[in-house]
Amino acid sequence: MSYRLKVDILVFAIILTIADCSGSIKRMDLAAESRAPRVLGGPCEYKQYKGKATIVAIRKKEMPENYGRPSYESHEVKFSFSPEEEIKESYGKVEGREYRMMLNNSSYPGPKFLEKYEIEVGKSFDCYLKVIIRGTCTPVLFDFPTIDLSDYFEQKR
Repeated sequence: MSYRLKVDILVFAIILTIADCSGSIKRMDLAAESRAPRVLGGPCEYKQYKGKATIVAIRKKEMPENYGRPSYESHEVKFSFSPEEEIKESYGKVEGREYRMMLNNSSYPGPKFLEKYEIEVGKSFDCYLKVIIRGTCTPVLFDFPTIDLSDYFEQKR
């Protein structure tokens, strides 16, 4: 067997080994990736726009009989938002629309909550519109600095 043929066979064997190793590495990477915990949602970042939220409607919320009703009378509170500056993100344009004010636990506020925070039709509150700029969380949120939406005092028995 000639020297040149031996070199060619050796080079070919090396190429096959490298190709097989890279395939093994890819399989190991895929296996490790499938075992890695999936990250859903955040981390999310929001851009904040200052403005005013004006209460446009308050009505007693009728709950179905089979609904796990709270121990207090619930109210649906709707508001509109007027920003103090132009909102750059197209999905964050909220003017001319009404939104529901819910407590952080997704329940409706009660009459004592409305009284405590002086929430009534026509009244305006400082409010921040938060528009998502990174991540996969809720695209638009409202933050009321003078209303604690995690104040569940009416839900305590």
